[in-house]
Amino acid sequence: MGMKYERKALELYRRLERLLLPRFEGACIDFHRERPATVFLPHIPTVVQVGNGKLPAFLVSHGVNRVLVDALWPTNVEVLMKLIEDGVEVWVLTRPSALHGWRRKSSGKPRGLVEWLMRHHPDVVKGFKTEIKNDVYDAVLLRYVKPKYHRKMTRVFLMCWPKMVLFRTARKNNQRLLQQLSALPLPEEENTTRLQISENFLTTEANLFVRVLKKEYSEIDKLFTELGIDDVISKAFASEVFLELDETKSLSENRRKFGLIPKKHQDKLIYDGAAKYSLVQLAVKRFGAIPKYLTEEDRKRFSMELGKTLDAIYRWKKTYRRETQKRLAGIPAQQQG
Repeated sequence: MGMKYERKALELYRRLERLLLPRFEGACIDFHRERPATVFLPHIPTVVQVGNGKLPAFLVSHGVNRVLVDALWPTNVEVLMKLIEDGVEVWVLTRPSALHGWRRKSSGKPRGLVEWLMRHHPDVVKGFKTEIKNDVYDAVLLRYVKPKYHRKMTRVFLMCWPKMVLFRTARKNNQRLLQQLSALPLPEEENTTRLQISENFLTTEANLFVRVLKKEYSEIDKLFTELGIDDVISKAFASEVFLELDETKSLSENRRKFGLIPKKHQDKLIYDGAAKYSLVQLAVKRFGAIPKYLTEEDRKRFSMELGKTLDAIYRWKKTYRRETQKRLAGIPAQQQG
């Protein structure tokens, strides 16, 4: 990292502290797949690079009990699990654009912290503009991103998330194969063989995803019954929606995450495309309707059904969480393991 960047990062921190911005109370971590993580400890303050394997011990030795990380990667899931096991509260930035904004600058409302600073407080980022995306500065900037873009991680979520990623990958690969086969002049028998292999693999990943969710949420079959679904692909889509929903936030916040707001406001909305795709596919499976073939009137009804489906899953998850907390409240801590 170098002393130069460390000094400049702390200077950026001092400038940001003068502004009336939200502050995350804890360590802020910029992760990488291959390089050491960059860690900002505002209570010292200092910025250091730490290897992922050494991160839990490093944070505990510095009295850190809360962390905010820039993204959830397959390579950092194990580290985050270890932190949670050690009693550290782990939060993840849910929208990368909340930090730097869109790649293409917008003339409207600033979409990220850095974009907002450049427009309204250019003096704060003076001297940093050409290198503001450096990892060491990202770790500092994370502290000031709005809390609505944070999500608290749980052991259960981190146990299920890798299986969801693998199911999504299999689903995308299957969709890509369908598109390729429709364009390639291959014998029908070859197409059928390839599709069967791909669909079998997709079904396997769906089964593995649903299985791990059932292990963590023992009564999830009751939700599947309420939704009226029984095939494993539909259950996997429902499991995606279930996992992506944050029951600690309001229903309206979750609706925005899934892109469910009035059409007149949709051009201004940034939502989770992967999460909405899962919700749409679940609705397609439930109601046997493909959106692009619907009439205008039927599309309106389908949009209403999207909302009803999301609402039903949200209510079920929120109730399950509340009842689980009540049950655990009556069990001594040493028996909750």
